[in-house]
Amino acid sequence: MDRIGRRWPAYAGVVPWALLVLGIVMDMATPKEVSGGPLIVLACVASGVIMSFRATLGLVLVAFTAELLTGFWESVTSGTQQFVDLAYVVVAGALGLDLNRLVIRYGQRITEVRTVAESVQLALLPEPPIRLGGYDIAASYRAAQTEARIGGDLYAVHDSPWGLRVFIGDVRGKGMGAVSTVALLLGAFREPAEDLPTLEELGGRLDRRLTREAPALGEELEMEGFTTAILAEFPHGGHTVRLLNFGHPGPYLVAEGRAPPLDAEVPNLPLGMSGLGQEVSPHQEFAFPPVSSLLFVTDGVTESRNPQGVFFDPVRGLEGMSCSTAKAAVNGLLTRVDAWTGGVSTDDRAVLAVAH
Repeated sequence: MDRIGRRWPAYAGVVPWALLVLGIVMDMATPKEVSGGPLIVLACVASGVIMSFRATLGLVLVAFTAELLTGFWESVTSGTQQFVDLAYVVVAGALGLDLNRLVIRYGQRITEVRTVAESVQLALLPEPPIRLGGYDIAASYRAAQTEARIGGDLYAVHDSPWGLRVFIGDVRGKGMGAVSTVALLLGAFREPAEDLPTLEELGGRLDRRLTREAPALGEELEMEGFTTAILAEFPHGGHTVRLLNFGHPGPYLVAEGRAPPLDAEVPNLPLGMSGLGQEVSPHQEFAFPPVSSLLFVTDGVTESRNPQGVFFDPVRGLEGMSCSTAKAAVNGLLTRVDAWTGGVSTDDRAVLAVAH
């Protein structure tokens, strides 16, 4: 395991030893004009990056001993040349051990930064109530594994007089600017979600708030900042769902072993782009039958790739999945995405499910 979080390939730990053995064989089986010293030096340096400190130290000691014995074996090798070869091994071994120490220290700092980043993200996105407004709810947020960074995925739920309201979105960009935008949008959603009777009014309030506050969120967000989002409303005691889409991937209705997407006929521009002049399209209403789940996702799910570079298709990937509870739907989706990608993610993934 490297110190950032990825796993080395299975063969990586064998590479330094293979280089060492190959270098020794070359020294013993070839004329003196051909030296395996460069391979031995490379093995010492590579071990510091790939292996643990103890394993690196062990390889360096073996390399030094092997070089010493090889010098005695080759009677034609002068004492001066043997001393130089040993010096090469000592210098390379010291470099490998120092590299190992630096990589460990760097990895510890990255781990600390990732821990802080994820703590901030989870503070903004706490676990929603298991049961709210007569519906079963579950959510999950997974940070990308490639680097320690704070993402811009967000979700929130609120039980309003007009039904359970759901907000899920993806802020363009990463870092503190994205976190500030997430905090801004979550605050802008929770208050008017209780007071505004329609999703169109709620979406307009979010868009105006984001547009007004953009200059304070940094130059990048002021110039090119936007947020894709979906607003959903589940009427109390009803079997329908109202959706207002702002350029976000549509949710998936998991029922009877199938998962068709509920895409908008005319999706609106993302939040923060109302200055382009497009009028907001009205919400759409879809059937939400009993014993079904509606899965809201961010593009970290829809843009997940397998080792061959093929995108994950939730429609096919969710076929035959059980949706007895919202948590089962969330866990089932994430399990299938992990199986598709081999457990590697390059973007944050936010998933929220609502079930009868």
